[in-house]
Amino acid sequence: MKLGRCIKSDGGRQAVYIVTPAPAGYEWMRVCSSDRKEMTDQESLKSLICRYLVRHTTLSLATCHDNRPWSTDLFYASDDSCRLYFVSSVTTRHCQYIALNPRVSVSISGEFAGWREIKGLQLDGLAGVVSEADRDGVKEMYLTKFPSLKKLHRASEILKPFRESSFYRISPKWIRLIDNSKGFGHKDEMIF
Repeated sequence: MKLGRCIKSDGGRQAVYIVTPAPAGYEWMRVCSSDRKEMTDQESLKSLICRYLVRHTTLSLATCHDNRPWSTDLFYASDDSCRLYFVSSVTTRHCQYIALNPRVSVSISGEFAGWREIKGLQLDGLAGVVSEADRDGVKEMYLTKFPSLKKLHRASEILKPFRESSFYRISPKWIRLIDNSKGFGHKDEMIF
């Protein structure tokens, strides 16, 4: 697939589609902007996504195994590559499903009263346990995002289950950023 640009009008509304090569298994995806301007360059979009991730704390993780979906809410931290990190016990259903099928979906949003306020993020990617070599760095990043947890972590045995849990990394393959303040259904997408 070549890089390209396609302008499509629908009912007087113009949409600009910028087609990019997709990783294996993601050929159906494209990067697009649904307003009248071309999408900002990829680095600007990545920066916007990273800022969104830093401002929020909770994700909804969807996993699936043997045609049985599961969803759970988790605190997370993120890095400059838009990878997400969470901590959980390997005995939880979502972690057991990840061990059997690493493909996951994530959504992050707030609660809004009006449709023009809706902003959110959707992600499709792969999840797995963080290696022992990376664990201390990921733990420090996670505890830095949650300072109250960091204080408890150092001072108390209350968080023994936290210390014994595993850190997981979600590496995105595709991210969609939704912002209705720019127009109903406005979305920017990025393929990693």
